[in-house]
Amino acid sequence: MSERKLYSKFKEKITKADPNCWAYKIPDTFNLGGKKPGDFFLVVKGVPFLLEFKSKGGSMTLYQSYQLTDFNNAGGEALEYKEGEETLDEFVEKIIGIVRERKVLTK
Repeated sequence: MSERKLYSKFKEKITKADPNCWAYKIPDTFNLGGKKPGDFFLVVKGVPFLLEFKSKGGSMTLYQSYQLTDFNNAGGEALEYKEGEETLDEFVEKIIGIVRERKVLTK
């Protein structure tokens, strides 16, 4: 499946899981406006995520890996979805689980 279809299906599933989430697909720049840090910004119940999607056989660049690590170090949650390693439903459940865990830890 193309990454564009992955984004679309993911957005449907995450908004079904939490209709109040904020999901923003970072536009492709084709290196004209500089490199982008990832594919998606997502906020679920106040927890910020930076997501990178890879279709089958794809892998992150060093720059993408650096950006996701930097986002984690800043207090966000950075995740990579690799098609074929888990389903989109499992990925959404992983995100919701992280949000639940963070909310429990902050109380």
